[in-house]
Amino acid sequence: MFKPTPTCPLPDIREARIDPTLPVNERLRLFASSVSDPHRFRVGDTAVEVLFDDGAPSLQSCLTNLCKRLQ
Repeated sequence: MFKPTPTCPLPDIREARIDPTLPVNERLRLFASSVSDPHRFRVGDTAVEVLFDDGAPSLQSCLTNLCKRLQ
């Protein structure tokens, strides 16, 4: 698990100010540039590290299966 250190502080995403009227791609770009690493940040005092399981089914596969069950 990633732990921030005084020499490597994590940005708090609550401080990111993104204009909600901008196009999605622009908002994503601004968010990524404001947090420097969108996979590692903090929310208040809580450090967050986003990890993905390479062996997990894709989001598309999960949504397709969900739609099939709802029919």
